[in-house]
Amino acid sequence: MRIIGGKAGGRKIKAPAGRETRPMRDFVREAVFNMLGNRVFKARVLDLFAGSGSLGLEALSRGAEKAVFVDSSPEAVKIIRDNLKTLGFEERGEVNKSDVMNYLRRNAGKILPFSLIFVDPPYKMNLESRGEILKELERGGYLAPGALVIMQTPREISVPPAGRDLRHVKRRRYGESVVDVFQAEFPEAGQR
Repeated sequence: MRIIGGKAGGRKIKAPAGRETRPMRDFVREAVFNMLGNRVFKARVLDLFAGSGSLGLEALSRGAEKAVFVDSSPEAVKIIRDNLKTLGFEERGEVNKSDVMNYLRRNAGKILPFSLIFVDPPYKMNLESRGEILKELERGGYLAPGALVIMQTPREISVPPAGRDLRHVKRRRYGESVVDVFQAEFPEAGQR
């Protein structure tokens, strides 16, 4: 596994062993970041179910201001920290060992919102649970105005349901998986 573009482009990173963690494949990650373009530069990034941290690390390599990584696996957390150190991104990365929903509920309203959020849950996670993550991102104040949420999903699962301030804008198929893109849209004050 490697970083595809930016300052650390071409450098190898570690990934957790076994089949429990399934990192986004390089060609899918490249397509996602090509789609995002300049939106990554100076972004505040949240990488949920981070695994190796490849999505947040790729964002940091391409000029993101900060990346927060969340994963419940002790091995994944160690590997993300090692990858941050190897790439020289320790100052711009924060790693949290936590179940994703616990992290989102515990930190709701307590941290600055993010402009780019990656959600790459286990394939076995059902549609309703995926939708609940999206709704928790809204409820907890994690979405900056215009923020993008990128979620990888198995091909057979339909678009996860989001709340009223998060609109589904794009679905791209890549082999057996799809990438859904949601955008935060907040109404003007007084229109709620």
